[in-house]
Amino acid sequence: MSTPVTALHEFRTRTSRSSRRSRQVEHKESLRRGRAMHLIDIENLVGSTRPTTCEVEEIMVVYETLVPIGARDQYVVAVNHNALLAAGIAFRGVRLLARSGPDGADRALVEAAYDDRIDRRFERVVIGSGDGYFTGLAAWLGEAGRQVTVVSRAKSLSRHLAAAVPDVIRLEPPAPHAA
Repeated sequence: MSTPVTALHEFRTRTSRSSRRSRQVEHKESLRRGRAMHLIDIENLVGSTRPTTCEVEEIMVVYETLVPIGARDQYVVAVNHNALLAAGIAFRGVRLLARSGPDGADRALVEAAYDDRIDRRFERVVIGSGDGYFTGLAAWLGEAGRQVTVVSRAKSLSRHLAAAVPDVIRLEPPAPHAA
C-alpha cells in the first residue's frame, strides 16, 4: 500500500510525462505547420537529361511563379551525374542528389523522402516531376494526411501519378531562345 506522499509523487510523475508528451506532439505539429518539401527532378521539369544552368534557372523561375514558396520550405533536387554541375550552379543551398541509370534521380528522391520521414516533418510536399515512379510516394504521403502537389510538364505527366494526387500544376517551359 502506498503512502499519500508516494501516491502524490506517482500522480505528478504520470501527469508530468503525459504533459511532456503532449508538448512534444504540439511542438512537432508546430514545426511541421506551414512547411513544404519540394522534391525536384530537374531533368524532368526541363525535359532534358543534360540541362544547362540557364535552362535550370529559367524553369525554376516558372516553377516559383506557380507554386507557393514559404520561408521555411526545403528543396531536395536530384539529377544524373552528367547534370550535376549545371544543377549545382543553379541551386545553391539545397540538398543535391546525383544518381544515374534508369529512374536514377527519381529513385534518389523517393529514397530520401522515405529515409528522412518527410511525412512527419512537412505539411505539404511538392513533387516536381511527372514520372509515374512517384505514385507510391504520393499515395503514402496522402495517407499520412499531407497535402501533395505535383508540378509537371503536360507531356511528362503520368496518368497514375495524376490520379494519385488531388493537385496537379501544369508547368510550361519557357520558349527556347533564338541563337
